[in-house]
This record gives sequence, structure tokens and C-alpha cells, in this order.
Amino acid sequence: MDADEFQLVRDMFRTFAGRFGVAAADVATADRADAQKALDALGLDELRRGLPPAAAVQDCALLAEEHGKQPLCTSLLGTGLLAPELLRLLGSSAVPGGKPTVAFARDLRFPSGDTDEFAAWDCEGADVALCIAADGTVSVGALGVESPSADLLRPVRHVVDDTEPHILGRLDTDAHARWQAFALVMVCGELTGAAASFLDQAVDYAGDRRQYGRPIGSFQSVQHVLADAAVLVEACVSATRYAAWCLDHESPRVALTAARVAKAEANSSARDVVYAGMQVFGGIAQTWEHAAHLYLRKVLAGAGLLATTADLLTILAAPEADR
Repeated sequence: MDADEFQLVRDMFRTFAGRFGVAAADVATADRADAQKALDALGLDELRRGLPPAAAVQDCALLAEEHGKQPLCTSLLGTGLLAPELLRLLGSSAVPGGKPTVAFARDLRFPSGDTDEFAAWDCEGADVALCIAADGTVSVGALGVESPSADLLRPVRHVVDDTEPHILGRLDTDAHARWQAFALVMVCGELTGAAASFLDQAVDYAGDRRQYGRPIGSFQSVQHVLADAAVLVEACVSATRYAAWCLDHESPRVALTAARVAKAEANSSARDVVYAGMQVFGGIAQTWEHAAHLYLRKVLAGAGLLATTADLLTILAAPEADR
């Protein structure tokens, strides 16, 4: 996708996000189905279906950033990006049972051993789940009822146990590494977008909020907090975009290592940025009506998704041949 085409897609998505962004006080009454239909109508799930794909991984990561910037109750990552990429790597175009999303282990991390318990995250509008086992085997499962999640904007649904699951295929070693790297990069993109957006809001607030007759942004202590947070955002941006570039240009092994580094960075930095922003907002950020808790929930849930920092640092510390 060339620069002009991508700009058109991003502008289209920004228009959608501006229309369907959810206010904190309206989370319980948000029309998820209507918003998901509007997102599906944009055709973003076609970006990674073709051979070669219409959009580079770098383009998809930037769209994931855009999705993270607004409180949205739509599923761009699970159904719009991850499921099509998995099907592309499998060489499959059809899934029995309806529109697919992706499912991971019950704790929403990459499966690390034999498991028959899966859960689907970011699955709004999906009918079935693609369950990826630790050995790369992909099966199709039915989605059960929603279960509580820290992220109020994103449903989690357990996959209904099936004694005879439908096996769709199996990823080879390179395809499995590429799949994991792609999933990590998309989540990193959303975490980066959430952190950057909340920091921008905090900076704007610091310019407007006045105490002792001056904007609080003129106080050096506030400037230091915001400056440190800006450095953390740039670290997330740099690590995530490099990992996306690696998926487009490097081997799956190199791309997976870069994606693990990016996720380890984003897990901690995105959280710390939101904490810093909440300090600047002060007491208002502790209220239900303010959007702060939506961003905080998003980054805390995202930090535990697919792989925690402890998981990643343990893997990255191991000799390269053992990863």
C-alpha cells in the first residue's frame, strides 16, 4: 500500500473512530453491534488476506495505533487483523461456522503446552474462534458466553469445549513464528496508541488547568512528569515500528525477537505513561466519568495479553538457539 492509499485508509478510520468513540459514562449502553458493523463496512479485514497482502505489517501496526487512541468497543485486532493474517499463513480462505476471531490459552497468553481450554479476546461480531495450539495446530471452536474482563470495552468469550474439534491446519515453524510476531506487534501498536493519546490529553489539560494563577503545565514538576512520559512513548513507538518493519523485511526468527522486545517495552512503558497522565489530571482522573480508567484498563489488560514482561524477558535472556 503506497503512502497516499494508506493516508486515505487512515483518514477513513479516524472518521469512524471520531463517530463511534465511547465516553466513559456510556460504556454500559454503547451499541457494540452497530459500531462493529460500521467497522466491518470499512473492509479492513481484507488488508492481509491477499497474496501478497494489500497492506504491509507496518500499515497494520499504524492502524492498531489509531484504534488504541480512542475508547472503542469494536474488534479491529482480533477479527479484523489477527484472524485474516492467521488464515493467510495457513493458506485457508474459508472457515466453517461464520466470521472468525482468534483464541489463545484461557489466560489469554500464547499456549505453552497441551491445552484444550481457549478464550477469545477482542471478538466483537465474531461467530467462531481460531484456536492456535502451542505446536501451531489451528482448530475451529464455537464461542461461548461473555465473561468479565478488566477492559470494559472488549469482551472475552471462552471457546466451547468440543471433543472432536475441526482442525483447520497447522503452521510450520516459520509461519508460527511469524504469526506470534504479528500478534505481538498488533497489540504493541494498540498499547502505543493508547499511551500516546492519553499523554496528549494530559498535555492539553496541563495547558488549560490553572492553579495559583498559572497553567499547571508551567510548573517544572509537571513538566518533568510529562517529559519522562513522552520519552516512554517514543520508546514504544520506536520498538513497535521496528518490529513491524522486521516482519516486512526480515526472517521470522528475527521478527519474533524484535516483537518480543517491543512487547516487553510496551507492557511497562504504556502503563507508566497512563499513570503519569493520571497524576497530571489529578483527582478528576479517579472518577468513573473521566476516560482515564478506560485507558488504564486497556493498557493493564494489554500488558498481560499474549506474553507478560516476565515471560518475554525469560525467553529473551535464553540463548538464541533455545528460543
